[in-house]
Amino acid sequence: MANVVIRKLSGLVGALACASLLAACGGGGGSPGTSPTNPDPLTPKASSVVVSSSSDTIAASGIDGTEVTITATVKDGGNQAVPGVTVLFSTSAGTISNSGATTDSNGRVSEKLSVKGVNQPAGLKIQISAGVKGVDHVTTNTITVTTV
Repeated sequence: MANVVIRKLSGLVGALACASLLAACGGGGGSPGTSPTNPDPLTPKASSVVVSSSSDTIAASGIDGTEVTITATVKDGGNQAVPGVTVLFSTSAGTISNSGATTDSNGRVSEKLSVKGVNQPAGLKIQISAGVKGVDHVTTNTITVTTV
């Protein structure tokens, strides 16, 4: 009888030991997954976007060749460039050539602001800012380009 109890207890202890080891390994491995609010954990996190322009003015006529280059530079919390993230530009008037472009190895993306096809009044103040796709809390500045 004592042998039966000892065998059952040793079997129970063995099962508990195996269960503890499996729980300690953490499961099936693989990727933790990504989502729009949780980008790939291995990529640097964007924390700021600095927007600049090649000119503070743009021709109100919108004729070809009067575009202004808008550049966004994305940095992480350590002020390092963040390559490979999608920048979304926002403008109060005119159009941005390709909102949704990806930053280069220096964390920059440049696009063109145009007022082509819409004759804007002189003195119109166009506000431009940018954000990073999938990142909710990024600091950014807003620049102004005025039609002349």
